[in-house]
Amino acid sequence: MPGQKRRFYAFKGSPCAAAGILVLFLLAVVLLLSGKANSTEAVAGVYAQVYFDGEYRIGNEPWRKIVEGQHIPATKGDVTLRGHFHLLSPYGEYIGPLQGSVPIALYTNHINLAIQKEEGLYKTDNENPLYGYSACGEAWTPHTFTDNGTEPIVMTVHNPHRFGNETAVDELLSNMAIWGDISFEKNVLSSGSRQRNMGLLFMVVSFVLLGTALFSTLLHVSGSQIIWLLGMAVLFAGLYFFYSATGVYFWQDSLITNTTVLGISMLFYMLFICGIIVYFLQETKRIGVFAAVALGAADAAVLLGPVITGIYFFDTWMFWVPAQTAANMVFLYCLIKESISADQKRRWLHWGMILLLVAFETDAAATAFGWWKSGFVSRYVFVVLFAAALIVVLRIIPQGINAARKTRELELQRSRLEAELKESRISIMLSQIRPHFIYNTLGAIERLCLKEPEKAFDLVRNFSLYLRRNFSELNSVAPILFSEEIKHVEYYVNIEKVRFPDMNIEYNLEATDFLLPALSVQPIVENAIKHGLMRLETGGTVVIRSYETPTHFCVEVKDNGAGFDTSALLDEKKHVGLRNIRERLKAMVDGELILESRIGVGTKAVIMVPKEEAE
Repeated sequence: MPGQKRRFYAFKGSPCAAAGILVLFLLAVVLLLSGKANSTEAVAGVYAQVYFDGEYRIGNEPWRKIVEGQHIPATKGDVTLRGHFHLLSPYGEYIGPLQGSVPIALYTNHINLAIQKEEGLYKTDNENPLYGYSACGEAWTPHTFTDNGTEPIVMTVHNPHRFGNETAVDELLSNMAIWGDISFEKNVLSSGSRQRNMGLLFMVVSFVLLGTALFSTLLHVSGSQIIWLLGMAVLFAGLYFFYSATGVYFWQDSLITNTTVLGISMLFYMLFICGIIVYFLQETKRIGVFAAVALGAADAAVLLGPVITGIYFFDTWMFWVPAQTAANMVFLYCLIKESISADQKRRWLHWGMILLLVAFETDAAATAFGWWKSGFVSRYVFVVLFAAALIVVLRIIPQGINAARKTRELELQRSRLEAELKESRISIMLSQIRPHFIYNTLGAIERLCLKEPEKAFDLVRNFSLYLRRNFSELNSVAPILFSEEIKHVEYYVNIEKVRFPDMNIEYNLEATDFLLPALSVQPIVENAIKHGLMRLETGGTVVIRSYETPTHFCVEVKDNGAGFDTSALLDEKKHVGLRNIRERLKAMVDGELILESRIGVGTKAVIMVPKEEAE
């Protein structure tokens, strides 16, 4: 399909995009590690609700009556509250004025409090190192107030931020409660349990999607890029759901960490949403790619700013939101432009992504003006579109698997051709090894005929048996049984014992019924004798052992000879025989040869053949 070809052509730059995402992840990690928050969270219980009746003023403005439901802006300056506490039942029924010394739980949303008490001014300074280096966090904190019904209680709300917590004073006034035992924590946690569970569900689904994406990538399934993007978007959406739920501060006592994770999850969620949009763009793809790259650079600046400067991460949101909004406007233009000429299915896809962008902008405006917080619209829009996105993914995967199957068939045909080429190379290797053994044996017979005819007779007999019984295996390029290969070794050892009677050969054969290349063990035994034992003044032992493990058949040839420096094996021109053995093991049975040696101690060679290849 032409559209698919254009889409995959545009993703030839995926490594660059992946590198950019990796940089952003690293910056996010650095930002998290740079926050040395050590704040404490309240653990108590609520028996009754409390409301504050009185008046407020912003800065030095005139005092105004606190009216239930009326918005008091938290970003226009310090807000001073004065009045008295009143007690309500857990069901909201009015009980009466609250008098005496009572512990009250106050909800602070990225704000500090200064409370006027008889002993002086008490500050809940979240910028104190005891609580964390900024007020970047939401927390319940207990305070004991003494209300005699005459002198008003005075509290001043200081907001060190200019964006993101416009409703902080409203939340402070509407979330007061009597501080009691552990049931308070349970009540607060239960109010956010549904959203936290939704976040956990999304994170679990994201791991499934990312696992599917990895599997599809390894199989070269077409469309795996969109599964990666969707999986990452769902992961960070899950993190956002979880960390924006009520009560998260009761299990994670680091205010700055909670806020940082929440901000990072918002940033990366929108970044991957934009990546999904770019994936499906066609005519305006270049514009979309440019906007995505620019957004990635802006996100990097947002993550890096708090690390290299004194700015609070929460305060960078007022710069990130305009950058994200600018990118969203570009993507909205691209989506609307393409939806005009798109078919019905693609038009639905475009409008779904448009809805995500509009939801973000709605929540950004609501946060700025104090209408609501925590991405209320984006959460519900995402839940609806998430189900639709899964249907799209489930349609992409089977199509990609069929394409991968055809690709696999072509690869198998190519593998067969490569195997035939390997067989021809193996034949050449065998022709190089056979003369080496034959010439050495004939030379030994020649020398013995002059001095020790009887030993020469035995040597000729062993040599003739060797040729008569095993010449057919030498001409074969197929693997042979180890029981046949060990006969090569026995005839060779019988020949060498005539020449070196003081050497000792020991056999410990626990496994013999498996396949391996012809002439793979005998040359190793030959090396052990000639390069190990023959360098000793006298004697020496070679132990030939075969055994099996749960996964491999193994042949071990060990000597107590002179040993050698294994770094010399790096020069393959001087060790053609070992190189040939390694190549034949790998080509014919997927085996390997491992060598260990110590000068003056000896050498051990181990052939390892996987059981599925050796049986």
